[in-house]
Amino acid sequence: MHMRVVNMRIKPELVEMFKASSAEGIEQLLAEPGVVSSALLQKVDEPASFLFIEAYVSAEVYEEHLKSDCFLDWQKQVVSLLDGEAASVEYEPVYPPKEAWVQESAQGVEGGG
Repeated sequence: MHMRVVNMRIKPELVEMFKASSAEGIEQLLAEPGVVSSALLQKVDEPASFLFIEAYVSAEVYEEHLKSDCFLDWQKQVVSLLDGEAASVEYEPVYPPKEAWVQESAQGVEGGG
């Protein structure tokens, strides 16, 4: 299991454009093999601040995602929307346990679970 949390700030006047681009990108991401889950969260009292939470069956699947058209296209769309650098941190699930995160669609991917 490989989980990442990405913290980013968006230029305030471009927040709606970022949300639209990211929603489309997440839909494509979730169709990739080995992607367990993805969510985009917007901070309530700071609407230009966002968190991506992503779960993959393995670090290898995550590395492949970074080379995918899905990621590269999204990155091109949003790089100019960022207000500073994005921070990406790897996390380990505590609860639910790793096995509970893996959905049926991801179980057949090598390195899963």
